[in-house]
Amino acid sequence: MTYLIALPSLLCGLAVSAEDLRRRRVPRLWIAVGCIAQCAFAAVYGVATGRPALFAAPLAMAVAAGALQLALALVRPGALGFGDVTATLMVGQAVGLFGPVRFALWWLAMGVLGLLWMWAWRRFDPQRGTRYAGRVPFVPAIVAAGVLAVL
Repeated sequence: MTYLIALPSLLCGLAVSAEDLRRRRVPRLWIAVGCIAQCAFAAVYGVATGRPALFAAPLAMAVAAGALQLALALVRPGALGFGDVTATLMVGQAVGLFGPVRFALWWLAMGVLGLLWMWAWRRFDPQRGTRYAGRVPFVPAIVAAGVLAVL
């Protein structure tokens, strides 16, 4: 049942993924709610298990993930948006609860799933005739990779 501690990020990640798929928009409010709820869950879980420091490590990993994703976004402007960076921050906080190995697996899964997702989206773009054509929503790959890493 330990995996339920990642529920806030999962639920907010699913909502943000749906919005990213439909409108290529990542609502900052959902990200903020997900991050705050994930912090609260981590703090309660840490106190309940007698490891109050459990709150700090996932937060540090989330900041590292967000900074790395921001650096990747700045290297190639237009490839990733700021919403992708903030979504990485939220999911990184949840995955960080499960340790550095799962965190590294998440990055690996995010790279592999991201490449497959971009290929599939460009090939079978359901919004081909709309103003969103050609723009790949990346948040679903971030969230799916987080789920795989935790499982």
